[in-house]
Amino acid sequence: MDGGEPLSQVFRPEQFFIGKTRGWGVVQEIGGRKRRCRITTDGRLNEAYQAVHFDEIFDFDDGKVEEWRWAMTRGRDGRYVAAEQFAGAGIVGRHENGDYVLRFRRPLRPEGGFPTPSYRARFTLTTPTIALKRVQVSILGVPVATMTAFHERVAS
Repeated sequence: MDGGEPLSQVFRPEQFFIGKTRGWGVVQEIGGRKRRCRITTDGRLNEAYQAVHFDEIFDFDDGKVEEWRWAMTRGRDGRYVAAEQFAGAGIVGRHENGDYVLRFRRPLRPEGGFPTPSYRARFTLTTPTIALKRVQVSILGVPVATMTAFHERVAS
């Protein structure tokens, strides 16, 4: 570091996801298959609700593209309430040792159905503009995949 202000070690999604991010990740499935992806987000603040809205796009090396549409707001108690287009509302995020952690269920298909995986996502701020993301995906309590990725804020 350059001796200036100390790096804040707390990941704050309501600040980090305003504007654009880009990143890359690797999904490791239980059977050994690896899928790589490019990740982009585009976020904006809804002043009326003091909520961050952002679209997260995963562009996989096998040609599959997934769009996740998020909205989140920080509560007075420090916890976050989030919603995602297919995961629904009522997702609670919180800080654990400076990391942002959230757990939720999201169907594999827009129409739902079995199985509906559970996700545990953890964001760690590594620099003011880069965050590490680790996600564990489980079905019926059994881990089936992990993702390791990073997001980097893009200057406008």
